[in-house]
Amino acid sequence: MVHRQVADVVSRIEKLDSNFHQPATIGEATGHPMWSVQMGEPGVGRRVLMTGGVHGDEPASVEAVLQFLEGVTAEDVRHFHFDVIPCVNPSGYERNTRENAAGIDINRSMSDDDVIESVTLRKHIAGQHYDLFFDLHEDYEATGFYMYEAERQEKLLGPQVVEAVKQIGDIDSDENTDEGLDMPLSEGLFRINPAWRSMGWSAYAYFEGAEHAVLPETPSTPWPLQKRVDAHLRVLRLVLDHYTP
Repeated sequence: MVHRQVADVVSRIEKLDSNFHQPATIGEATGHPMWSVQMGEPGVGRRVLMTGGVHGDEPASVEAVLQFLEGVTAEDVRHFHFDVIPCVNPSGYERNTRENAAGIDINRSMSDDDVIESVTLRKHIAGQHYDLFFDLHEDYEATGFYMYEAERQEKLLGPQVVEAVKQIGDIDSDENTDEGLDMPLSEGLFRINPAWRSMGWSAYAYFEGAEHAVLPETPSTPWPLQKRVDAHLRVLRLVLDHYTP
């Protein structure tokens, strides 16, 4: 049985360097407040939205976001303004379940007014515009890394990202593609499907107010935790470097 505590996540958020980070609660999740961390001067640099832990049984997504926050540099906050939600689904994180404590998959319920996490997310980004959006995930059925991406002008970085992650581990097999749902573009790369706009968080946030969305998926069964975290961090750094002047 996996035992994880949201209190440990909050403790790490509260210990972040106050010179760079401004943590705050932004609303409710099932049984917990939802935390965000702002970094950088508002109105300065590209705006980046970053989320982890939409599914509670995907701990590498939360850990990668926390490690990113703990390692952020002055150069990062000079070029970007970050809006980071490390753990979207804290009740699921503690229970090690995909769903929240009410048994609801947040990533299938973005337009549902009865899902408090979805309501909190929608309120948080309402009227906002982001240049870049990262939503970190894992897949227990995957054998290797893969990702989803969308960009308004079709300037996709996925092929470069996939090649970079190959230095860490395998790319997922085409046999795991969900026919009719996934929109394959190249090895390990899929388009974010607009059909998910009212249900999935990544699609909702992208179509509501982001220029570029990147959703990396690491394989939670064959890879140890830190290897999955390293893959996520490689993706974040490569894409951010692309946008750094």
